[in-house]
Amino acid sequence: MFLNGLDMNFIPLMEELGLKWRDEDRREIDNLFSFFTSKGANCLRVRIWVGDSGPSRLPYAMNLAERACEAGLKIQPTIFLSDRWADLYKQPEPESWASLNFKDKLKLIESYVSKVVERLTSIKDRCSYYQIGNEIDYGISGIFARDKKKRKNREWLKNRIWSYEAIVLREAIRAVRTYEDEKPIALHLGKWWDPVLAESFLCALDEFKVEYEIICFSFYPTMFGANFESLRELSKIARKRGKIAAIAEYAYPSDSLKGQFWFMNKPSLGYPLTLEGQSLWIRDFLTQCLKLNIYGAFYWSPELYLAKNNERRRSVPKETPLDFGWGPMSFFNTKGYAKPCVNSLRSGAQGITESVEGHIDCMRRPPILGNKAQ
Repeated sequence: MFLNGLDMNFIPLMEELGLKWRDEDRREIDNLFSFFTSKGANCLRVRIWVGDSGPSRLPYAMNLAERACEAGLKIQPTIFLSDRWADLYKQPEPESWASLNFKDKLKLIESYVSKVVERLTSIKDRCSYYQIGNEIDYGISGIFARDKKKRKNREWLKNRIWSYEAIVLREAIRAVRTYEDEKPIALHLGKWWDPVLAESFLCALDEFKVEYEIICFSFYPTMFGANFESLRELSKIARKRGKIAAIAEYAYPSDSLKGQFWFMNKPSLGYPLTLEGQSLWIRDFLTQCLKLNIYGAFYWSPELYLAKNNERRRSVPKETPLDFGWGPMSFFNTKGYAKPCVNSLRSGAQGITESVEGHIDCMRRPPILGNKAQ
């Protein structure tokens, strides 16, 4: 079954602020997970940071996951090897790991990943697959290509970054397999518009014997006004390697963005930055995913509508701000009322892709597709 997914990790923080969501009939939504289940969503991407307290740490993530399961959603655990935001242009290691040598850090990685997967045991039947890291093109957990000029040198990346990153990935994957050897493992690339980088990175992982089954990509078309041909290219990259493609993050705005994501304002042809354009794009995007046998796609933060001038933002932890300008991407307007796009999710609910299901089933049984470690 196609994973018609959402990434809604801000829900508990917004609830703490007393913020509400309302449906198309202006009625208050009692359970946002159940609301989206009724709209066709079937999986929640859960962000898990290193740490024992605070947003996105394990107790917070488990509460989120359990609530989603109660509403009938599957879970897609995303195991960050960081204690805060990590993405294409930053991959910080947890502060408590910073002084450790590489060997000792690997031990903590194994211990941390084991702890996460063991904690998920009670709901493991609801887990779709495990993702290691987030947008790891240029590194992971403190191993990172900070020099922008050197990022252009694929050989340097391979020798100085990817070779060590591969060791981290193998250790994390081994820890997952110790507790859960049936579910697929996914890796996530963030620079979706650079197929050369993706090919170089994946070739390096092949050479370094990293086992995985799913290649995830971020996909934000309004960065460049991209069309669905870009999505087809991402699918080809995975298919070429005998892997399954998934979209770890995607979004499309109903208006121009300001703030942190001001640059995501270039509409795709035929999809204006309006309520109707957003709704139509999401519908057509999900239809394209089904046609391409993409395993799943997760809309990033459809719940997040908080306006920058909202006084309640003062209670939000600095590490997880809510007012960075995501409102136009949200499924709700600045007053918390549902936009028309909430009904576009039904396009993803209609598809059961037997070829993908069969492929994933094969991955769950030895031998696992991909290069085996020697």
